[in-house]
Amino acid sequence: MIGMMYLVLTALLALQVSNAVLEKFAIINVTLGELVTTTEGKNVQQVTAIQDAGKGKTNPKVITAVENAQKVREATKKANEQLEALKKKMVETSGATEIDEKVINDHSSKIATMMIDPRSNVGKDFEKVLVDYVNQISTLTGEKFEPLAKAPKDIEFFANDPDHNKKDFLTFMFENTPAIAALASVTEIQSQMMEYESKALDKLAKDAEAGTLKFDKIVPMVRPEASIVAAGSKYKADMFITASAEGITPEMFRNGQKLQVVPDPVTKIMTGKVEFPASATNYDANGLSKQSFVAEIRVGDGPDDVFKTNVEYFVAKPVIRVVTGNAPTLYMNCGNNVTIEVPALGTNYNPTFSPKGAEVIKGDGPGKVFIIPTERKVAITVLNAGATIGVQPFDVKPVPKPRYVARENSGKEVDLKLGAKGASLTGLRITADPDENFKQEVPKDAVYRIKSMEVILARGTQQVSRINATSELIDLAAWRSQFRPGDRIVVDIKSVTRRTYKGNEEKVDVVSGVLNIPIQ
Repeated sequence: MIGMMYLVLTALLALQVSNAVLEKFAIINVTLGELVTTTEGKNVQQVTAIQDAGKGKTNPKVITAVENAQKVREATKKANEQLEALKKKMVETSGATEIDEKVINDHSSKIATMMIDPRSNVGKDFEKVLVDYVNQISTLTGEKFEPLAKAPKDIEFFANDPDHNKKDFLTFMFENTPAIAALASVTEIQSQMMEYESKALDKLAKDAEAGTLKFDKIVPMVRPEASIVAAGSKYKADMFITASAEGITPEMFRNGQKLQVVPDPVTKIMTGKVEFPASATNYDANGLSKQSFVAEIRVGDGPDDVFKTNVEYFVAKPVIRVVTGNAPTLYMNCGNNVTIEVPALGTNYNPTFSPKGAEVIKGDGPGKVFIIPTERKVAITVLNAGATIGVQPFDVKPVPKPRYVARENSGKEVDLKLGAKGASLTGLRITADPDENFKQEVPKDAVYRIKSMEVILARGTQQVSRINATSELIDLAAWRSQFRPGDRIVVDIKSVTRRTYKGNEEKVDVVSGVLNIPIQ
């Protein structure tokens, strides 16, 4: 990495590097600095994990690994602080107190002279820090680490390059190097140090058994074949053990979806909470549908720390029961009061409904609805927690025609065979009475109004008088003096409406809407 940066730098200098190019080195320096900080944070966490893994352990190998992990961290921290001090000195040599435009635009060889001049110890001390650091972590881990201070002859890319392979490490790194490029080169060395520390700690973590799953809680478990057993039948179950490791909070998933993990209140074992609405589309002859999901538990980042299994279960086809109303037959365009239950769901039943050929209005409790059909065949899809339970079909019948009734002002119904006494007849009220069953089943839809009628006083084949009525009440006071025994009052009902459940008026086809009332 250092060699490649140097190669780019010398090539750019040969082209008389512009300030814009040097600004790119400032950006590289910042980016590498962020990488150093991030990696150092992870390394600190790794040391803590190693120390936690070694608590209570008596194995000499583990104890040594824990101690050496702390020594590696201390060595890295010390070396990093020394390089930070060197970079501060470089900035001061450029005549600044921080990395600013003055440092970025510094094309002088002041820093190169400081690092390469044999009369100066700055470069020699820098090289010694790198050599000592690599020796320390190699000793502490028993692993061989490549030198950080490599001369060109030890770098494969430059080993046969006559322009560079005779140079020492400091000359190779800092010769003809502007200030900002020198700073970036040191920061790059720091990033390599952090990478070396990561590798060293990984080795020591294995020695300390950090991340190795060791169970410290063993709990007996019993898994019954059925939770309900009939008297006289056999209770069957599988008995086994389950285990967990204190201090480890595993990640658990169902079909890749992360679950909430909490300690069991009794065993204190970390438990994933699996909860989802069961659903199925294909059921066998026994009303069962075989389903499955993938259960996954991760206790670490390695392939051996992931445990998967396929869990099978059966979904029982729920029975939809219509318990109230006039199901399975509904009245067209009426608010049919229906309760749709799924007993198997018990208190978990909180349904929604998707209608076809109807409108559904929610009632005052789960499953209680008013169904207003718009077609002769209605299908209500029942869903619970988003899962389809089933489809309930309904037949739809037309609204029965009302019966037209004539009443005197006293409210007494007129006998159409005997008629009414003309001397006392001052008026009539003509009503449209609903079918009794219809009225009982959908009372809010069984309200009719006669909007217009033609009323004729007839004598033999002659018409004596005519009234056009626009309400149910007919005033006959003007006809009293004209009534003769044998006359007839003919009521011809022209238009009738029905008030629907939603409060709208629906036109009713008038059938048998002519009444003949004899006059006595």
